[in-house]
Amino acid sequence: MKPILINNLEFAQKNLKISGDLNVASCERLVETLSTSGQNVANIHYTLVGVAKKMHLPSLHLTIDAKLPVLCQRCLEAMQIKLKLEFDYLISENMSVEIDENDEMDWLEPSQRMSLDELIEDELLIAMPIAPVHETNCNKAKTESGEKQNPFAALKGKFS
Repeated sequence: MKPILINNLEFAQKNLKISGDLNVASCERLVETLSTSGQNVANIHYTLVGVAKKMHLPSLHLTIDAKLPVLCQRCLEAMQIKLKLEFDYLISENMSVEIDENDEMDWLEPSQRMSLDELIEDELLIAMPIAPVHETNCNKAKTESGEKQNPFAALKGKFS
């Protein structure tokens, strides 16, 4: 699938908006972290809105609503995690101290060919939990040590 490329500065200055669903197959790095077992299907919906002036600079507001199949690290069963994310980006040639110190805004360089797919994939990779686990109803995986049980262990308690 062809990546979505935008001129991010023009997009912001013209207050443009784009929404859609991102094909997970186009996110090679993200696919490597997802579970392929089970019936869970990945779904990534995004909305990008340009804002002409925020903090006196053009900016972008990105929302991502994703359902991603992963393996529970406790029981090793397939599960889905839901991520609802929001990001604000200021577009500027240089990162000023004001932008750097602002925890609510990120900085983007002006780009005539910014890949929206890569931006979304980057944000999802950062937001993914390192070790996802079920919140409830999780059966801890049983491990087998490989040791054979002593056949006389059952008799031990009867004759002592």
